[in-house]
Amino acid sequence: MKRKLPIILLIGLILTSVWQIADNISAQDRPLTLAQILTGLQTQGPTAETKTLAARNKFIAQRVRQRGVSFTLTKERENDLRDAGATNELIEAIRQNSPALPTPTRTPTSSGNTFKNSIGMEFVRIPSGSFLMGSPTSEKDRSDNEVQHRVTISKDFYMGKYEVTQGQWKAIMGSNPSNFKGDNLPVEIVSWEDAQEFIKKLNAKGEGRYRLPTEAEWEYAARAGTTTVFTFGDSLSSNQANFDGNFPYGNAAKGKYLERTSVVGSYQPNAWGLYDMHGNVWEWCQDWYGVY
Repeated sequence: MKRKLPIILLIGLILTSVWQIADNISAQDRPLTLAQILTGLQTQGPTAETKTLAARNKFIAQRVRQRGVSFTLTKERENDLRDAGATNELIEAIRQNSPALPTPTRTPTSSGNTFKNSIGMEFVRIPSGSFLMGSPTSEKDRSDNEVQHRVTISKDFYMGKYEVTQGQWKAIMGSNPSNFKGDNLPVEIVSWEDAQEFIKKLNAKGEGRYRLPTEAEWEYAARAGTTTVFTFGDSLSSNQANFDGNFPYGNAAKGKYLERTSVVGSYQPNAWGLYDMHGNVWEWCQDWYGVY
């Protein structure tokens, strides 16, 4: 199927910090998520059963047997767990208490509004339209250069559903520059030039015409038809995005701070089905900074 719409990637960059998810893995009864287990392995707790990595493995394995997990144990996820220090005992506990693997689908696949390429990158069709870019002068913590102005996106385009993962980056580039390792974590510590080289090699596969989003396209997609400060409203907590929960925005309560990246898609998506448009890593745009 020919696709004439531009295909846009979300490629992350870490500058001075990363933001956190965090959820106490012993505090709830629902099945454990992959992000919770990775967090539990990598975060030293206050008690004897969580101070050492070996003790955390045993503690989490016990919780897995009690509550199960919400994800299937693919080889890629097993590698992420082992990279985080998971033992054979924990891996086996997850294997025995995880949902069955879904029936694999052929790639690339397309339904018109979504598609997946041959290395597993998923894309969502974003409709054309107009929006008010920038922020009102009354918005708390805004910058002086966020002058509001009407922008029209004249054509539909496809946007990456998730940030580019380290596994996808390695599949194209053969290397992984990231500080926080894990195939399902976003790639980070990449320059704009690095992103362009990745796109060049991805385009060479002949599966579509990829590029980074313009600043206007990025904000339009992030807002997803909303006019509030964030796509989720005028407040933001670290339960909604991976950032320092000691500094929530608006009326949100303080939350936790993992001080590392989180697995892509760990939080709820915006109204257009895009994940991590707030927090986790900085994301490159195609065009340069300019004054409007």
